[in-house]
Amino acid sequence: MRKRQRRVQVWLTNEEKTDLEEKVSAACMDESSFIRMLIKGYTPRPAPDEQFYKTMELIRTMGDRLQLMESRITDPQVQRLLQEEANKWYAFQHAIEKRYLLPERTDTPWQ
Repeated sequence: MRKRQRRVQVWLTNEEKTDLEEKVSAACMDESSFIRMLIKGYTPRPAPDEQFYKTMELIRTMGDRLQLMESRITDPQVQRLLQEEANKWYAFQHAIEKRYLLPERTDTPWQ
């Protein structure tokens, strides 16, 4: 891991500090990581609630069950259909995670 050797001190108003703390808390990050992401051009997303993770677990479980069914079926055509359907559920889960968990890249250059 890189050694960080430079310290930056920033002066904020009470309102700015409160705003920063709320955004850092919502993203479940520390202030340094949050600011580094902003500098690199990413917008941290707020962390989803517990219901999001329960729903993602349900989607993953559905894919797993389809794969289990596929492993117990002897008809190759049905196996292929079940595997394709399981892959669709996994792709759906991945797309949701990408949309709601990964930070968004901001390509707008600073002026």
